[in-house]
Amino acid sequence: MSQVYVKIRQRGEGNKYRKMLSTDQMIYPQGIGMMETSTPYSAKTLLDEGEWYFIEEFSQTEFFLDILGNQISSVDFEQFSAEDFPKIAYLFVAEREEVYFQNVSKSRLVRRKCIIHLGEEFKYDEGSMAIALNEIPDAVYVKTEDKLYFRKLASVTGIFKGIDQLYREATEVETERFLERDFITLKNDFHAGQVKTANRKRIALAEDTLSHLQKEEQEKIFTYIGDYCPTLKRANGSFEIGNENDLKLLLYGIEQRFYTTLVGNEKRIANSVIRLD
Repeated sequence: MSQVYVKIRQRGEGNKYRKMLSTDQMIYPQGIGMMETSTPYSAKTLLDEGEWYFIEEFSQTEFFLDILGNQISSVDFEQFSAEDFPKIAYLFVAEREEVYFQNVSKSRLVRRKCIIHLGEEFKYDEGSMAIALNEIPDAVYVKTEDKLYFRKLASVTGIFKGIDQLYREATEVETERFLERDFITLKNDFHAGQVKTANRKRIALAEDTLSHLQKEEQEKIFTYIGDYCPTLKRANGSFEIGNENDLKLLLYGIEQRFYTTLVGNEKRIANSVIRLD
C-alpha cells in the first residue's frame, strides 16, 4: 500500500502536512532497488547516470524532518482540501520502510480543461486538477538504514531546510577575502565580481580544505600546484590569477585533483572525486 501526503505553503506555525490518498498500488514498485548504485555525498563527486548520493545517519543531521522520526500514520494528518491544491510545496509517499519525496513546482500542478479516460469511458472536465509525478523521486529516506538518498542537491533544498549548506556558494565578501590571500596575485584587473557560481562553490570548498591543513601541508599543496601549473607560479611563490580558468586551476590544485597516469605519464585533472576508505 502507498500513502500519499503533501506539505502546503501557509503562514504561521500550524500543521502544514496533509494526507491526500491511499492506494493499493505501489507508486514506486522498485523500492530501494532503484538506489542500487550510490556513493556518500561529497561536493567533489559527480554522479554517473543512474547513480545516487546518500547521507548516513540522516536522523542525526539538522536537516532531518520531524515527521520521519516516527512511523508515518494517516491518523496524524488532516485531510487535504482541494482549495489547498495551488499551495502544495512537495509531496511524499510512504511505502514499506521508505519515504519518497518529490518537489511540486507550479509546472507540475495542472489545472485545465481536459478529457479524462476512466476504464472504457471518457469524461469531460472543465477544471480538473492533477499533479504530474516523476518516474524517479527527488529523494528517498530509508528508515531501516537511516539514509537519505538523492541525485541532485538542488532538487531537495526546498524539502530539507539547510541542506544546501553541504555545497554552498561563497559570498561576495568571502570571494573577495579569498582573492586577497597572500598566495594570490591578481592581474588583468580580475576581481570578485567576475567570479561565477561554479568557482564560488569551489572557493567555499577550498576555504574549508585550507582550514584543516597545517602551514607545512599548505606549502606542500602550493608546491604541487606549481609543478602542475607552472604558468600560474610567480617567483615570490604566489599564483597569478587573471581569469576564471586560472582560478579554477588553483582551486582544483587545492583539492589535489591533478594526477599523472602510471602508464603513459599523462598529466590529468580529476573532474570528480570519490574517496576510497
